[in-house]
Amino acid sequence: METILSIKNLSVQYIVGKKIVPALKNVSVSLNRNDALGIVGESGSGKSTLGLSILNILPKEAKITDGEVCFRDRNIFQLNKEEIQTIRGGKISIIFQDPLSSLNPVIKISEQIRETLKVHHQDFSDKKIKELFEMVQLANFYGIKDSYPHQLSGGMRQRIMIAQALASNPEILIADEPTTALDVTIQKEILELLKKLIKEFNLTVIFITHNFGIVYDICSRIAVMYNGEIIEEGKTSEILKNPKHPYTRSLLSVIPRSKQKIKRFDVIENWTME
Repeated sequence: METILSIKNLSVQYIVGKKIVPALKNVSVSLNRNDALGIVGESGSGKSTLGLSILNILPKEAKITDGEVCFRDRNIFQLNKEEIQTIRGGKISIIFQDPLSSLNPVIKISEQIRETLKVHHQDFSDKKIKELFEMVQLANFYGIKDSYPHQLSGGMRQRIMIAQALASNPEILIADEPTTALDVTIQKEILELLKKLIKEFNLTVIFITHNFGIVYDICSRIAVMYNGEIIEEGKTSEILKNPKHPYTRSLLSVIPRSKQKIKRFDVIENWTME
C-alpha cells in the first residue's frame, strides 16, 4: 500500500510563562492512501496538537523539538513558505471544530471560498462556488453567498468549512472534532455528509475525536492518545473488541454494557470520554 503521510518521533512542547509543558512525546504514525485513521483521546491528550503539527500551523507558544512529518517523502518542516502553501489547503486540508472562530467574521462567505480557490489556482467563478455549496448540501446559494458567518447557523457554517476544505481537491482531510460545537441532530447530518464526501472524493482521512461512536462508523484504524503519546494503534474493530492497553480498556469500560454489541451509529453516537 502507498504511504502518503509519515509522522516520525514527533515531539512538541508549549511554553506557558516560564513553564515547559510537553504536548507530544515521540509520536510516530503513518497513513496509507485511502486510510481513515481515528485519533482518539480525552481533552489534553495531544490529539489536536498532532493535527496542527501536520500542517505546521501550531500557535506561537508551541515548539517542535524533534521529529518530522513527511508528505510523500517531503518533510513539511523543511519546506519554504511557497512550498508549504502548496500543500497546506491544497494537498492537505483541515476542518476545525469551531467554524465561527475559523471563518473571517468581516468577509462574506463567498469571498472566503473564492480566496481559497485563487490561492490554489482553481476556478473561482460564482458557478464553481455554487457547485461547492451544492456539494455540501447548501441549496440557497444566492441567499448565503453574501452573508457573513454570524448570520448563518452552526450547521451551515460547518458546511461552508467543509466546502472550503475540499475546494482544492486535497488528498488528505484532517477533521478536528468537526461536530463538537453542533447539536446532536446537526452532528449526525454533518457526519453523514462527511462519510459521503470521503467516499466520493476517495479521501485519505485523519478524524480527531473523543467519541468512539464516530470512530467506529467512519474509521478503519484507531490510534489512542494519552498524555501526548500514542499508547495503542490498530484496526478499529480489533481495538474495540479486544483493547490491549489498560487506558483503552478503561475508556471502553464506561460505555454501557447494553451498547457495546450494537453497531449502528445512531445508537452509539454518544460513546464519549468526557
